[in-house]
Amino acid sequence: MSLFGGFVADRLVGSIRSPADLESPAGKKAVAKLRKVGGPAVVRVVAELESADKERAAALSRVLGILISVRTLPDAAEALRHSNARGVQGLVWALSHSRDYNPNKLLDYLADDNMPRAAILEILEAQKERLEFRPVLTRAYQAESIEKAALFRLIGEMADESMLPELIGRLSGKDVAAKVHIIEILSRFDRPEVRQALGEELSSEHKLVRQTALGAIGRMGGDVDIGRLCALLMDPDLNVQNRAVDVIIKQRHPDTLKHLVEVLKSESDFARRAAVEVLNEIGDQESIKDLLGALGDDDWWVRARATDALARIGGPRVIDAVLGLISDPDESVRRAAVEILNTTKDERAVQHLIKATRDSDWWVRDRSADALGEIGDPRAVPALVKMLSTEPRSVPAAVRAIAKLAGKDALPHLLPLMDHKEAQVRVEVMAALAEIADPADADSIIQRLAKEGASSEHTVSEAAASAIQRLSERMGSGTLSGTLGTTTGGASAADASLADARELRELIKTSAQQTASLDITKLEPGDVIEGRYKYIRKIGKGAFGTVLLVEDMVVDERLVLKFLNPGVAADEEMMKRFVHELRYSRKITHPNVIRIYDFIALGGLYAISMEYFASHPLTDELKDEKPLPLRRSLQYSMDIATGMQVAHQAGVIHRDLKPANVLIDDNSLVKVVDFGVAAARASGDTQLTRTGYVIGSPKYMAPEQILGKKVDEKADVYSLGVMLYEMLTGFAPYTRGDHMSVMYQHVQGKAKRARDLNPNVPQELSDLVARCMAVDKSKRYPSMDELRAALLPFVGREN
Repeated sequence: MSLFGGFVADRLVGSIRSPADLESPAGKKAVAKLRKVGGPAVVRVVAELESADKERAAALSRVLGILISVRTLPDAAEALRHSNARGVQGLVWALSHSRDYNPNKLLDYLADDNMPRAAILEILEAQKERLEFRPVLTRAYQAESIEKAALFRLIGEMADESMLPELIGRLSGKDVAAKVHIIEILSRFDRPEVRQALGEELSSEHKLVRQTALGAIGRMGGDVDIGRLCALLMDPDLNVQNRAVDVIIKQRHPDTLKHLVEVLKSESDFARRAAVEVLNEIGDQESIKDLLGALGDDDWWVRARATDALARIGGPRVIDAVLGLISDPDESVRRAAVEILNTTKDERAVQHLIKATRDSDWWVRDRSADALGEIGDPRAVPALVKMLSTEPRSVPAAVRAIAKLAGKDALPHLLPLMDHKEAQVRVEVMAALAEIADPADADSIIQRLAKEGASSEHTVSEAAASAIQRLSERMGSGTLSGTLGTTTGGASAADASLADARELRELIKTSAQQTASLDITKLEPGDVIEGRYKYIRKIGKGAFGTVLLVEDMVVDERLVLKFLNPGVAADEEMMKRFVHELRYSRKITHPNVIRIYDFIALGGLYAISMEYFASHPLTDELKDEKPLPLRRSLQYSMDIATGMQVAHQAGVIHRDLKPANVLIDDNSLVKVVDFGVAAARASGDTQLTRTGYVIGSPKYMAPEQILGKKVDEKADVYSLGVMLYEMLTGFAPYTRGDHMSVMYQHVQGKAKRARDLNPNVPQELSDLVARCMAVDKSKRYPSMDELRAALLPFVGREN
């Protein structure tokens, strides 16, 4: 910059003090002269901006906008490199509004590490209508992750159908991040060539590409390759499997069922589970019959894996279909159906199973008897008694079932069978007698067993010795000796879940190979996880995991990542529950429930991604141990009930409903969070995992949950009743002592009434709370909808 030019620029810039000066003749003349000075003028204006007050800064920014041109762009760019925040702000405004230069030239400056890239990206966004598509796309491939995401967002806003061939062609490249962004852009164009291109990406070796392509296809209409989609149910990545389930269900393609056969045969438990999730939504009796028939020709262990998955995960639609197939003419279908009912123990199956005890196939008869014994309905006893006089091969199953159902009342039916000609029948009877005999009959039964102990058949004599030993233990008389001698120990029963455990260990091992790539304790704001999630801050840490706030740079939105603690991730049972629960929980979309998106593996760690909701937990409002206003307590409770009703309709029971899992924003919007410890109705009701995790918080836990009994929606009704009690009184009903003491108090159910602690609580509302907290769950409100309706009349009452 020449000395004279700088002097002139200083004088002219110094004459501009406010926006009004620019409208005066002198001001306009000064600006015209500055424009002639060119680059030196830009430098002087920026220098003045760095110390200008607000009014003068506005005027100088306008001057910069006039000065920007093709000739002065290099000076403006150089000033961007060295200016302070005010100077950069003024330059951004000027470069964003000027039309006297080519904004595509700014793309080259993104490669300069000393340039404020965020400022350049902001300018490019403002000038996007003047940008050329191909230069922006080329620069996007060269950019780092954050700039890459911003540039592809620009490309998405610029893209039209004329650009589709270029974008589709770019899918053949090796830049995974670029492919993910391009797939997101292409998903806006529902055209055959786009669907075909995205379909090919379902076979990508990169899980992130497969995930993104699946999501894109799910948002589009038109024909899809349903075979390729169903194959993704066997994908090694759980997130891909989950998304495939949703997309397949949405498609409801007529050929879906025939492609599920191979998935149900898979050795992977996760794949079989995914197939059943689809069946739960689209299956009917005819299609499930065809599926079971197709499985009939496979090896028994293949059929067993498939039917086990259908039984453990099958929802009402699957079970209803199976009930109708128990009397199907096809023997293989009947066998599969009875195996499924044997596992589900569904009480609706009793009459069907009773009828099946007369089936022409011995396998169906035996497994029906086993199922009836497990269900425990005494209506089955007469049919089982009749089985005792049928084909000898079916008698042992009937013996086992009768012993379970009738107990000691089965003795008159079983004792005569001690003389049965078949050794296997006598062996089963002896085992049953050892379990059901009472003290009055013990001596005579032991004498009868002793006779069998002298049998020349080794299995019979050993069974007799074992039965005597068991009876002696039950009667408290110790081990008898001298009559039959000692027995040799039998082999222990195999753990039924070994196959599942092996599969999960393999999955964890695969993830563990990446453990060195991510240490969430060392993340700094701005760090990018696997090229997609920009770390913002840590939200908190609990028993199950560490919660981080991140920005998903692909979709440009904030979300929460809950990384599972190593102890949780290493627990096979808990991991299975998380994966199964996710498939249910992510279906819940309601304003009063935090949306769960996916279950993902990042750098060797597992995480649940979910909606970000700026809020505080209900615990913050209860920490002073003072009652909340009645109106607020009722509104919170009604909103929680509304959200939970939607969850229950999706088949999800929370099991850990408590103030810490209820979030409230500044507008009093309520959302229920953390379904991570919940269990879908079809997945079992185990209270404690193998590693001792308690599923639920003792302070708010239902009595049946504490006792390890069957848990349903009424457990959540109980927990909401406890929270309403605390909101109305300032105190939870049971708090004395340690966790075990608190759980015992819940089972006893002797809490004071809410009105006893706070006389301002209406008597009817106090009674309502007590009903929610009834120890006998049959006395509680049967659903969240009914509880909400019961709360509604209290809204508007004075405290």
